[in-house]
Amino acid sequence: MSDRVNYYEVLGVSRNASQEEIHEAYRRLAKERHPDRGGSPEEFSLLQEAHEVLSDPERRRRHDEELDLAYAADQLSELDFSRLEDELAARREERERSGPSLGERLRGRLRRKEPRVRRQRRYVVREARWYEPHRFDPEPATWKSGTITFVLAFLAFIAAGQLGLWAEGIGRGSFTWTAALGPYMPVVYALVGLIASYLAFRSAGYIAVALVFIAALVVGQSGGPQGLLQFAALGIVVFLLWIYAGSRRERSRR
Repeated sequence: MSDRVNYYEVLGVSRNASQEEIHEAYRRLAKERHPDRGGSPEEFSLLQEAHEVLSDPERRRRHDEELDLAYAADQLSELDFSRLEDELAARREERERSGPSLGERLRGRLRRKEPRVRRQRRYVVREARWYEPHRFDPEPATWKSGTITFVLAFLAFIAAGQLGLWAEGIGRGSFTWTAALGPYMPVVYALVGLIASYLAFRSAGYIAVALVFIAALVVGQSGGPQGLLQFAALGIVVFLLWIYAGSRRERSRR
């Protein structure tokens, strides 16, 4: 995970470890790795640093955020946007050269149900209604659009996850009204996954939907509330089935 030091691994504890578990792990390892007992001064210094950071709630929170960002950066670096972008650009150029088919022109004249077309940058993009995601023609994903999509989805899942934690009674504080949302949080998680996928697909296609799933995975596996990842993934799957059903219905009409 980049060059970021994971202090949980240094102490050999999980990210959900309590303060007592952290202190106990530090005391045990300090006895084993103390320089007076033949241990390395560098390892002992790192051990002390890990204990100081994880014993301070604020420093521990910042360390968790840094670990999440490092993990997200690693996931993004493994994605190859260039190949898919070239493929989509080639297909668009082919459609521009060939133009609409005879069947498409006849349907447009007789039924007038085909979406209009507009010029967007260097591509001809079909305008689709909001309930026709299978007709969206998003721009190819770029580093900029991919990063924006991931960050916005990450923030949306963070917000939903925080609401879910309050609903579960974790760190609720003065937000006692969130207790009533407990039974409905699975629906909230699914809606966030569905809406985030919808907006991401409109901006950068299937690659952006994959980034939404990665954002849900990062939040869900880093201390998020129970069920967030599962129901967010359900919302993403529902959106993909929505696209599949629309494409299948359109093919059957032809």
